[in-house]
Amino acid sequence: MDNQCLVVLSKFSVTARKTIGAVNPAKLVRDSQYAAEVFEQVNEFGDEALILLSLDLQQLLGLLTPTPVEVAPVTQKKYMFGARN
Repeated sequence: MDNQCLVVLSKFSVTARKTIGAVNPAKLVRDSQYAAEVFEQVNEFGDEALILLSLDLQQLLGLLTPTPVEVAPVTQKKYMFGARN
């Protein structure tokens, strides 16, 4: 675990304590079920700053997986505006 992860983990633990109660940082890192429960409680509470902090922490811990975004195909259209001959 790098320094940035430790900083975010400590900020999350302190901020979450104020809203959802005590959070065990060591258990949060080791136990995925506990982490899922804590992050679910954070989402249900609805504090934007805490949710953003939890998303940062989940990303640093590797708990978030990127989902592929489907891009709609671009269709070519004839340009109909502008100077005419």
